[in-house]
Amino acid sequence: MSVLDAGCGTGNYALGLLDAGLGRITMMDGSDGMLTTARMKTANYQSIAEYRLARLPQLPFPDESFDVVMFNQVLHHLDDSSKPDGRYPVVRETLAEAIRVLKKGGVIVIDTCSHDQVRHGYWYSAVTWSPELFTILFPPLPLLRQILSNGGCTTIQAYVQPDVVLIDYAKYSDVEGSLQASWRKADSCFSLLSPEQIKSFCEKITKMKNENTLKAFFEECEQERLTFGQSTTIFARK
Repeated sequence: MSVLDAGCGTGNYALGLLDAGLGRITMMDGSDGMLTTARMKTANYQSIAEYRLARLPQLPFPDESFDVVMFNQVLHHLDDSSKPDGRYPVVRETLAEAIRVLKKGGVIVIDTCSHDQVRHGYWYSAVTWSPELFTILFPPLPLLRQILSNGGCTTIQAYVQPDVVLIDYAKYSDVEGSLQASWRKADSCFSLLSPEQIKSFCEKITKMKNENTLKAFFEECEQERLTFGQSTTIFARK
């Protein structure tokens, strides 16, 4: 089986698949630094791994090259966040490219977030941003279904695993740790905040710390996370 990890980042998902016995994977990213890290992380699999520096929406591969094309928490980075129009043109072009390079009978895998998951699946959303600041970046799930269907995909299914957390749980649950810039690098949402918004976030966390309410706050947020989950995985067969 041949897999394209489009927007592979530092290679975490690819490494998991390789460790599980995947036969061949191509890792593609628009950042040379990310791709270098992915190469080092998967050094034990050099004979069955390929690395390609390229920027979405283009996928520089021939038609029908892969059995699986996957996008793991990638699509919300593609369109210009400063000019949201609700159409997501870059996402549309990216998925058209994915369908093109996918073999007949192959599967597109998209890990993304619903708008409710962005609002309720992460404890820091309660103290960080207004919902529309970040939700607008994520193409609505019905729109993704429509794009995939119009592109010729069938058997489109979506799954949620409410118990799954996208970053290491020990780190995620360390609410006080979020006062450190190194902690906040774990989620790209913080890069969208202004210095003033970061300051406000830290002040709110510090206030709860001083009032000894951090634990109760986190436990309340966990109830919402277990209801909505943090991400949705879509599978679409060509």
